[in-house]
Amino acid sequence: MRGKAPVLTAVFLPAVIGLGGAFVAVRLLGTYGWALFLGLPVLVSFLSALIFRKWRNASWGACYGVALLAILALGGFILVFAIDGLICLVMAFPLAAALCLVGAALGYLLGRNLSARATFLMPLLLVAVFPALLGFEYMQPPEPALHEVASRVEIEAPIHEVWKNVIEFDRIEELPRGIFRLGIAYPVSARIDGEGVGAIRHCVFSTGPFVEPITVWDSPHTLEFSVTSNPPPMKEFSPHGHLDTPHLHDTFVSTRGRFRLWEENGTVILEGTTWYFQRITPDWYWHRLSDGIIHEIHLRVLREIKRQSEGER
Repeated sequence: MRGKAPVLTAVFLPAVIGLGGAFVAVRLLGTYGWALFLGLPVLVSFLSALIFRKWRNASWGACYGVALLAILALGGFILVFAIDGLICLVMAFPLAAALCLVGAALGYLLGRNLSARATFLMPLLLVAVFPALLGFEYMQPPEPALHEVASRVEIEAPIHEVWKNVIEFDRIEELPRGIFRLGIAYPVSARIDGEGVGAIRHCVFSTGPFVEPITVWDSPHTLEFSVTSNPPPMKEFSPHGHLDTPHLHDTFVSTRGRFRLWEENGTVILEGTTWYFQRITPDWYWHRLSDGIIHEIHLRVLREIKRQSEGER
């Protein structure tokens, strides 16, 4: 058992400290920012590598392995204590694993060179700084960037037939696949109340409807709309059943959308575009994941419009 003690301590002690930080960030402050997604993985992996290096005089590779186990243990604690769900954890893991390299390297180097007293004081200082970073982010949230995602398909049907199915379409019979089977919200059907500018389009997703007042109605070429109501972007998976986490509310916001249709080489080109922002950082990481998800959502809708327009029932 003595041989296992350094590993268990280096894995679970930093994970428990990280659990406290995650609870404050997510459940008390509702912030999904740099401190949570960058600071916490570095802190946990640093503490883990520092402890293991000091206790075992371990190699860099061993320190990284133990630090990565601490990151995984933190994710397990977050899931078990219902702080967040599995989908968010899986999406965040690649970033956390990369940052673990940084934290483990610092822990390994300092654990090799610092005195025993400095080794004791350094972790205390870093743990004390983390709540201050969370508080700063909470008081000074960054201005979210607006992103644009466009997707298109070719349809062999009259443009007026395509336009009719753009405005509203029947329930999509295609079973959800890929990321949609993991809980990401997916489109189900669309209906419209009225006609022309001012009409209200309802694009129904698996988690609820997007409410879309029409702002441009140029039949049969352009349909633009704002978005006044967004459903939750996903259903989080949790061993506790339904989990209502802060990131399901106003963290991902679609602001407007557009369909464009034009004829080219005897076919109709249908392009769908979404503008959105998200209150989650680092944006350079999360918006690439969101862009990919939105592209898949677009394709599910565009394929259905193509199927209904071409009469492939």
